Amino acid sequence: MRCLRQNTWIVAILLFLFGCDQEPSITPSGNTIKIGIIAPFSGSAFSKGEDGLRGIRTAIAMRPLLNNGDKVELVLKDDQNDPAMAVQALAELTQTDQVAAVVTLSSSGPVLSMTKRANTYQTPIVAVLATHPDVTKESDYVSQICFDNIFQGHVAAFFVRDDLLLDRVAIFRTPTSFYSSNLAAEFESQFTALGGIITDVRDIQEGENDLADTLALVMEKGPELLYMPLGAKEVIAIMKAVNEMGWDPREMASDGLLATVFLQYKQHLHLLEGLLSTDFFHYSSAETEFGKLAKKRHKGKATSYTAMGVEGFSILLDAMNRCENPRDRDCINRKIRSTNGFEGLMGKITIDAKGKAHRPVIINAIENSRLKYVVKVY
Repeated sequence: MRCLRQNTWIVAILLFLFGCDQEPSITPSGNTIKIGIIAPFSGSAFSKGEDGLRGIRTAIAMRPLLNNGDKVELVLKDDQNDPAMAVQALAELTQTDQVAAVVTLSSSGPVLSMTKRANTYQTPIVAVLATHPDVTKESDYVSQICFDNIFQGHVAAFFVRDDLLLDRVAIFRTPTSFYSSNLAAEFESQFTALGGIITDVRDIQEGENDLADTLALVMEKGPELLYMPLGAKEVIAIMKAVNEMGWDPREMASDGLLATVFLQYKQHLHLLEGLLSTDFFHYSSAETEFGKLAKKRHKGKATSYTAMGVEGFSILLDAMNRCENPRDRDCINRKIRSTNGFEGLMGKITIDAKGKAHRPVIINAIENSRLKYVVKVY
């Protein structure tokens, strides 16, 4: 009897020491629920899809089964970041594949096109990287996991004006990009409201790289900072031309730029020394418990695309777990839009009834060809 009591105590102590950090095991049901993924897995924006998918797979590794024992099955569609292809992929996933929800890693243009069809298919769409403020405007079924351009543009303007103490800024934008033109306008509006001066607003076409004459004209007006909500190729072309001119203004880019550079254009990092950028994430800044677990499960370095994939898919899984039937599209949609204080990688995330996320903006910089954390702004 005495030995039995001792063994019981030993088991209890071991359970206390080693079992407290582990989630209760879930018995597999043998059933699967399909989740659609629309992303650019090829084309110029392929890093959004590839690295975002790594984040999604990390989220699944963290929670391989839903609370009812069901397993999620990913159905992948490559839209090449093209609006028409994104709309076609959405139709196939919702009508043919009968997915319970869709997660998209595409940019604002494709997601805005999907938004116009979302109410027809009545399937929740989780927009992970699309920051245009109108992404949630025309549909009750699209939720934005990232911050939008209004918040991002205002944070950038306040940082330049109040933290860097700069008065004069030149803006570069790509007029054919919903994302670029909208974010440029948001920054300009807020910066001028703060008493700053916009010395120039210059249109840069996608892929344009002969910029010496344009930059010479911009330099004549004396801007202290160049604000560049542009693609990676265009930012690299501007920074290269600025360096060749011997000009030394401050430079600031926008979300996803640094992730794309590190994944696709690492050979040009030396040109971007000192570049600031608004972003979703920084790998080495303060972490939550959720962030620590994600780091354990993820293999290799993470970018902001990885981070947003982890968070976006985890928020979807959390919503499904709060539904009596995790296949119920309407319930999933309601639960996504009632996410309150979800613990993300770097802080709390709330999604309101209109599908807008409330989360911080991170400002990063390039220093010695490495990513440097600057500040987090709520």
